[in-house]
Amino acid sequence: MSSPTSSAMNTQVLGSMIRSWVHFDNLAATFARQTQQARSARARWEEQIITSLRENKMINAIIQITGGKLSVHEEKHANPLTLQRLESLLHDYYGKKAPGSDDETSDIMAFIKANRGSTVECRLKKS
Repeated sequence: MSSPTSSAMNTQVLGSMIRSWVHFDNLAATFARQTQQARSARARWEEQIITSLRENKMINAIIQITGGKLSVHEEKHANPLTLQRLESLLHDYYGKKAPGSDDETSDIMAFIKANRGSTVECRLKKS
C-alpha cells in the first residue's frame, strides 16, 4: 500500500509534469504560428523579388547576400500520391490496355486498403 505522503508526492510530481507539458505545448503552438507567418512573409517577398527580376530581365542574376548567394531556379515537386489519386491512375492504366482487359483497380485498391497498416500511439490531447 502507498502511504499518504507517497500519494501526495506522486500528485505533486504529476502536477509538475503536466505544467511542463502544457508550457511546452503552448511554446510549440507559438513557434508553429510564428513559423507559418514567417514562411508566408518570405513567400510574398520571394514573389515580389522574382517579379521584379523578370520585369528587369535579370532572372538569371546571382545576388550576393550575407552567408551566400541568391539565384532563381525552378523546383519540381511530385504531387502527393493519395489513395484517390492512385485509384485514378490505375483506372487510366487499365483504360489504356488492350480492349477486353479486366480493370482490376477495385481489387488492387481493396488489397492496398486492407494491407495499408497503421500505428497507434498514446498521446495527450488538450481540448
